[in-house]
Amino acid sequence: MDASAVLCHLGSYRGLPVLHRLIFPLLLLLAMAVPSQAAGPSLLFDPATGEVLSQDRAGEPWYPASLTKLMTAYVVFGKLKSGLLKLDQKLTVSEVAQSQPPSKIGVRAGGTVSVDFALQALLVYSANDMAYVLAEGSSGSVKAFAQEMNAQAQRLGMTGSNFVNPNGLFDPRHVSTARDIALLATALLRDFPENSHYFSQQFVAVGKRKLSNRKSLIRQMPEADGMKTGFVCNSGFNLVATATRNGRKLGAVIFGANSGKHRADLAEMLLVDGFTRPDGPHAKIASLTNMKTGAVVPADMTKTVCKHKPVTIASSKDLSGWGISFGNYESSETADMALRGRLLSQTGKLLPGTPGLIRLPGKGGYAAAMWNLDQQKSLSTCAEYRKDNAPCEVLTPQTFAQIAALTPEPAAKPAAATAQGSDGVKVKRNKSSRRQKN
Repeated sequence: MDASAVLCHLGSYRGLPVLHRLIFPLLLLLAMAVPSQAAGPSLLFDPATGEVLSQDRAGEPWYPASLTKLMTAYVVFGKLKSGLLKLDQKLTVSEVAQSQPPSKIGVRAGGTVSVDFALQALLVYSANDMAYVLAEGSSGSVKAFAQEMNAQAQRLGMTGSNFVNPNGLFDPRHVSTARDIALLATALLRDFPENSHYFSQQFVAVGKRKLSNRKSLIRQMPEADGMKTGFVCNSGFNLVATATRNGRKLGAVIFGANSGKHRADLAEMLLVDGFTRPDGPHAKIASLTNMKTGAVVPADMTKTVCKHKPVTIASSKDLSGWGISFGNYESSETADMALRGRLLSQTGKLLPGTPGLIRLPGKGGYAAAMWNLDQQKSLSTCAEYRKDNAPCEVLTPQTFAQIAALTPEPAAKPAAATAQGSDGVKVKRNKSSRRQKN
């Protein structure tokens, strides 16, 4: 019996709490001994004291996926507290917000939603479109909102984090660590206790529909009461979970699990283990050390959890403006890793361009590149990279035109089986464009 099966079996005996407490440590050891159940970094913490009960590679960079929405909520909660926003205030859905991939609510461009509804959709259903609505509605643009996210991260001591967007959809520059996410979760509970209900809410009402909370741990573990799931192919299945027993709340951060069930099981193991441990002095979350930015490229879980999904290669018709190249490579996988490494080395700088891979004519391979820059930005950015002896070449609009003329369009990519930036569950898309009234 593997770890997941053990935990499922255990779950059938919820009515026996004493037995549960007696046998769980043994089952915990059994489950943790199964190498196939290994995940990414993790951290168990006490949000009331800021103490670390256990951790594994908590300072290693990872793609946070929709755990990003905790920072989105933190920024919005701050604006609500200061009076810059109101819960009943209406925000307009832009075309950019409407175009975000599932999971999403599907309000048409030009429609409006309240701040309260957008927060519910963001934190209960992990709606990518509502993340953009909140960002644009509160800060004027996603870029400005991302700057506020990073400013708050810096203030909270999240030294290993960089946010590029408000929903956590994959961008090589968009990274965090288990340490930093634990700091953020602690800050949310400490600074905005009045908004804690969003993290345990069971569903969000969309007309006659009820969109259920994506946190399966809440249904699996009686003591669980929050907070947020996350998933993109690159990150695997992430989770920040909280649970309360006998008046004591603990939190767990899980990165890179193989499935939603695996994610919930790992969190439950950590939380139950924490509740059974004797009290004692522990290190503070803030005392943990993040790896130096750019020292390592985050692990990529794509081949594990989305085996059908290829490395994304830009369509030649999307190449516009000026750009920069970080070198040419024979394989798309090598070019992808090079791109991520180059971008991570400049994590503190919000480059305005679009990063990605460019298929070169003939057998030229693939360029790790960025486009949609202006001339001055492409020149200055390359100059910064060259200071660190990193390869960088300026690409002109004429270069992009030549590539487009000589390179055929890549084959159509297969449709994703799961929703990105969500819980990782399949999403029905036939009703996604329905107008929402609230």
